[in-house]
Amino acid sequence: MSKRTRVTKKGLKHDALLETTAKGTKFVEDHMNKVLTGVAVVVVVAVVVVMVVRGQKATELAASADLITASQSASSGLLAQASQEYQALIDTYPGTRSAGAATCYLGTIFFQQQQYDPALENFEAFLDRYGTHGTLGKVALEGKASVLEQRRDFAAAADIYKQLAAQSRDLDSTVARYLADAMRCYRSANDWEALRETATEIVDNHPDTPWAGDARTNLAEASVYLSS
Repeated sequence: MSKRTRVTKKGLKHDALLETTAKGTKFVEDHMNKVLTGVAVVVVVAVVVVMVVRGQKATELAASADLITASQSASSGLLAQASQEYQALIDTYPGTRSAGAATCYLGTIFFQQQQYDPALENFEAFLDRYGTHGTLGKVALEGKASVLEQRRDFAAAADIYKQLAAQSRDLDSTVARYLADAMRCYRSANDWEALRETATEIVDNHPDTPWAGDARTNLAEASVYLSS
């Protein structure tokens, strides 16, 4: 019979930098295509139609047209050009819905280019003006959390992921995913108590999601650490 290996605190160490980099890559993969390609164009076209029907001002329509142009540049991989077009839209049509969308999209481009300061500025500018609700609100929040992870401010990032989980309470898998993001941050911060609490929440309330297995592993390791 094989010898049982005792789990120690030393054995629970992990590469937080590797996890942080992986999360940054995941944010780009999850949102760049969604934000900068077909979905963005479809959303913008829908807004244009609604505004035409409701007789909105010409500035709103012009801003929406510019947003379509910038999104097409982004979807073609012309990120530098798209960044200039988004910024021009923001400067020319401040306060419009399209300017808000451009602010969020521009933050995503900056994040992809690892320009974390301007990325954070754009995400926070969107959140300050438009709030946290809706699809773009969630993208901006997750973008801000991803920037904070890159800066190794894991506690602040975890708070945002918990906020996103609370906002998504009607979507079981989405809640579990955001809780798993928070769990990763707590582990990187060596906050074993918060890790155990979050892992327990996933195991108890979301046992059939893809993140439940990892939560059980983290729960066991946190329990060992806290009891030793």
